[in-house]
Amino acid sequence: MTNRSKLRFDPLLMGCILIVTGFIALANLKADKPNSPVKATPSKTPLAQKAHGHIVFENTFYDFGTVMEGDIVQHTFKFKNEGTEAAKILKTETSCGCTTATGALKEYEPSETGEMEVVVDTKGKKGIIVKTVTVTLENNVVEKAELSLSMRLEPPPHPKIENIRNINTEAKCKTCHLESGEGQTGIFLYHRVCTQCHGKRGKGASATSFTDKKWLKVSDAHIKKTIRKGLPGNGMPSFVDGVTPPLEDEQVDSLIKYIRGLVQ
Repeated sequence: MTNRSKLRFDPLLMGCILIVTGFIALANLKADKPNSPVKATPSKTPLAQKAHGHIVFENTFYDFGTVMEGDIVQHTFKFKNEGTEAAKILKTETSCGCTTATGALKEYEPSETGEMEVVVDTKGKKGIIVKTVTVTLENNVVEKAELSLSMRLEPPPHPKIENIRNINTEAKCKTCHLESGEGQTGIFLYHRVCTQCHGKRGKGASATSFTDKKWLKVSDAHIKKTIRKGLPGNGMPSFVDGVTPPLEDEQVDSLIKYIRGLVQ
């Protein structure tokens, strides 16, 4: 007698099979479904830029070159509004009280031109100087513009000397020959205290020229002694002994080095 195997029904196994079958059917259904159209994100339309004026200066820098100390110099900066709207020059600010800017504080229509006059008073100034003017603008491409002016100042020609002068006691002499040399060396010191008598680059004026080759025979010690004590009989004042402020040793040495370099 043969025994037949009986199939056993397992409810847990059957439940797992049904769940897996359901997931497979759902996946197939999504694969067959046509793709939904993608909604485009609306782009933000850029705001229209505000029209401005555009004041353009022909030049923003001017070099006066060599100017005599104490002179009043002026330069005119020309400009044009190259924008599509009117622009206005509101104000000007200068780097110091010796500089003024006038004649341009108003509104300028497109294509309109204008001029700004800048005046510099060099009284009391020495050496190389640079002055600036800051221009504040309204309804312009830029809010500010800067103008610059430069110059190299040289002392005025020395007046003719009739008698020996005491540079330590006479105010005008002391200002030019002593006080103006404080902190200076070399060529800058020479132009402060020597050029009025010995000329530019030592070519001579009311006093000896330094460009003659005879200076090759003069010792540094002699030149230093002359600068320190002066030559009263020849009208050469002392720049160290008995004067205030005296030249420092370093300054005297720098003058000798500069004088030596003038001999061709």
